[in-house]
Amino acid sequence: MFSNYYHYFLAGLPEIFFDDSEINFRMPEFKKELEEHIKPQDYKLVELLFLTYDNENLLHYVKEEFGQFNNLGKYSAADFETEFSDDRKNILPSYMYQFFDFYKDEERQNIEKSWENILTEMYFDHVLKTKNSFLKQWFEFNLNIKNIITGLNCRKFNLNPEKHLIGKNFITDSILKNTAKDFGLDVDFPVVIDILNFSEKENILARERDLDLLRWKKIDEETLFEYFTIDVVLAYTLKLDIAYRWLLLNEEEGRRFFKQIIADLKTSFEFPKEFTINGKNK
Repeated sequence: MFSNYYHYFLAGLPEIFFDDSEINFRMPEFKKELEEHIKPQDYKLVELLFLTYDNENLLHYVKEEFGQFNNLGKYSAADFETEFSDDRKNILPSYMYQFFDFYKDEERQNIEKSWENILTEMYFDHVLKTKNSFLKQWFEFNLNIKNIITGLNCRKFNLNPEKHLIGKNFITDSILKNTAKDFGLDVDFPVVIDILNFSEKENILARERDLDLLRWKKIDEETLFEYFTIDVVLAYTLKLDIAYRWLLLNEEEGRRFFKQIIADLKTSFEFPKEFTINGKNK
């Protein structure tokens, strides 16, 4: 298959590192650069990455939290308003219409899974259909990490993992059926050992950092022999997103952002009252 190459675009980008203490441009600026320099068919792949921000905004929309929209999303509140009306133009990914109908169905209001997990499951089902091998491996890897962490938390707090796992594959099957410490995944998904080691750290910030570093290394592995292709552009975008997230943690806004992660984690897993976030008695 014919591939586009982005020699000049990639050559002009500054190198980024996981522990960067300064980045001279922000993600919204970089997103505009991508749209201007990447071929339309390749930019559609880039948009799959930024859909996570649109998912965030869709949840804000259905909850009428219009002031909390993330500007990295493609679709505005006005777009959602139009698309979920009789005047819709079908500009959204199909799973978003599916989610909105699901959300508005009164008979489904007592479902056991959170709305965020339902939307995330629909999102992964959508993006895993991509024919781009790098993205497909990235999405599968990230999904598997999410589910293993979920499985460990559910085991720790005696919760039913079926309410919290996303999608179905050999990883979720093992989490549901295998009682081994590593869910019997040490051969088929060896990074489970690293995830287990991270999970034993009481400091949530340290655990999150180690997980992101694991993701960073996976990106490097998958693009080791790629040069100037769209996969390198996608890898750079993913790395910048990770690096910028950690850079924000050095600012007041970043600290608030991380507190929200902890709050969401508590809510998502419905921790028993007698436990704190690290599992110790209050």
